[in-house]
Amino acid sequence: MAPTKRLRTRAVQLNVEGLFSLLGGTPDERLRFWEIFKGITTPAEHQLVAQQMKTLQTLVNQVQVSAKQLKQTAGAIAKRGG
Repeated sequence: MAPTKRLRTRAVQLNVEGLFSLLGGTPDERLRFWEIFKGITTPAEHQLVAQQMKTLQTLVNQVQVSAKQLKQTAGAIAKRGG
């Protein structure tokens, strides 16, 4: 792993550790908090990915329509002789 990436990873670890220390409580309570946090963020991530997939599908559909039109135009030009 590159040194910069290791530093960023360590910074994130320290931030999470700091957050847990601010929460206090037992390790089980901190684990419960983490599970709740993941449960909150996971649906939001899923919604974001689903929206991106819809956008990607729209773009694919547009490319298909454009390719069909290009094929028709090329065929018409070929019939005219160039």
